[in-house]
Amino acid sequence: MNAVFSFFRSWRHLAWVALAALLSACATPLPSSSDGAEVELAQSFERSGRFAVTMQEFAGERQAVQGGFTWLDQQGILQIDLTNPMGTVLARVLVMPQGASLQRTDGSMEYATGPDELVEQLLGSPIPVAYLRAWLQGQTGVAAERDAEGRPEAFVQDGWRVRLQRYDQTGPRILQLNRNDAQRDISVRLVVDR
Repeated sequence: MNAVFSFFRSWRHLAWVALAALLSACATPLPSSSDGAEVELAQSFERSGRFAVTMQEFAGERQAVQGGFTWLDQQGILQIDLTNPMGTVLARVLVMPQGASLQRTDGSMEYATGPDELVEQLLGSPIPVAYLRAWLQGQTGVAAERDAEGRPEAFVQDGWRVRLQRYDQTGPRILQLNRNDAQRDISVRLVVDR
């Protein structure tokens, strides 16, 4: 029984890490292209799919979690739902110009002045995954390896090694993000279903 509780505790912790990674991208200003011009992002944008997060602590502990996500970005308001592998919503996040909130399935709420502050409340420190909003649309503000059609394919931005693959008309359908920090390695994989 202890192993079951430990599993769910680890799953929830990593789900919060995944949420934090998605959230912290929301407060970041629009990136500039490598020539200094501001990148143009869609005003209305929706993606949904699956995520997998793996954290390898240098002390030896390895944790992994998987689930689903729905990203709805309309007119400056962002809603992110994170689900467990069975499709149950674990948390809903709203990010607006006035601040950010997180609602858990038990009805409890967290509020902050912005997504970065909300991440810090949840995890005790920010996870600076900048520009995810742009990456989901196949945009980057840094020099990147490009595919045959000129779309970003691989680049490094704010300490994250990013690989974007299998584009559709909206953006990449596979995003692989890797980061090596002083205490841990983090790997985030997003697979967009629609």
